[in-house]
Amino acid sequence: MSLKAVQRKRKSIGELLAVIIVIAITIVAGLVVYSIVMGKVSLFGNSPGLEIENAQLSNGVLTVSVKNTGSYTFSTVTIQVIYNGGTVTITPLNGSSNSIATSLQPGQSASGTYTLSETVGGTYTIIITGEYGNGQSFTVSTNVVGE
Repeated sequence: MSLKAVQRKRKSIGELLAVIIVIAITIVAGLVVYSIVMGKVSLFGNSPGLEIENAQLSNGVLTVSVKNTGSYTFSTVTIQVIYNGGTVTITPLNGSSNSIATSLQPGQSASGTYTLSETVGGTYTIIITGEYGNGQSFTVSTNVVGE
């Protein structure tokens, strides 16, 4: 076997190895991108989601707006207010319960206005819970400062 034939075989093995390495790197990079995207956005399935669009507390009146950002319909969306580790009694101004909505479709928004049993300066935690499916729930919270 001539020296040129041996060099040609080595060169073709080197090229084949380079192609295999490039393909492996591409696959690994694709898997990393896929796991990042799937961890943050559910593209291939249903997911619950609520977003507090607005929460204001002024002169003992709390106004809250929420939006269903998920793909499930919430059967109820309720509100709870916490201050200094304890639950604050709220009285709705436009309803008869602490329910913001009795049905909230994906993409829809709802709001509620409430008076609080106690309002002093400080930070209040607003907890919004949406129930969907077979008794499952999704919770989101935010803080507002009492005036």
